[in-house]
Amino acid sequence: MADAVQELLDGLESGKVPLLEFMRSAKRLQDEGLIANDPSLGTAIVTCFGRHSEGRDLMSVLLMIQGFTVVSADRDSTLDDIIEICRDPKVTVLCMSVQTTYDCPESLQMSEMLKDAGIRDRIVLNIGGAAISENVASRAGCDAYSKTAIGSVNMIKEKVQKRSVTVLT
Repeated sequence: MADAVQELLDGLESGKVPLLEFMRSAKRLQDEGLIANDPSLGTAIVTCFGRHSEGRDLMSVLLMIQGFTVVSADRDSTLDDIIEICRDPKVTVLCMSVQTTYDCPESLQMSEMLKDAGIRDRIVLNIGGAAISENVASRAGCDAYSKTAIGSVNMIKEKVQKRSVTVLT
């Protein structure tokens, strides 16, 4: 990872770089070719519930920095819409941002819906946001959870890479 990218991540994590500045700077670094896509990681689908899209947008940028191809689902997408998007065999990750407890019940259904669609085993599921605790994430069947977006993305990448090695062996 380029020094400029690591410096930007460190600044966000320490609180020295405001969120909007972080997102603009990451886009600039991508445009300058300092952030490369890694096709072996596959595609990450990132969505949100309700009108709060900040978590979705932050996760999208962080996953892009790590090398994922990122698709940000429309914030009005239904669970069925998300399942349809995830049917693409290149999809390896589904991240869902939940800001209010009102939205939690829907997110708890996603793991089971992925199973019913026959695609759960290839998708790393992450649900995060203000309304999500480690207990709620566990009940939802998440593969990756951290209190911070950066921690979640690091865990997601590790799990995708581990699954890729398992598939190859």
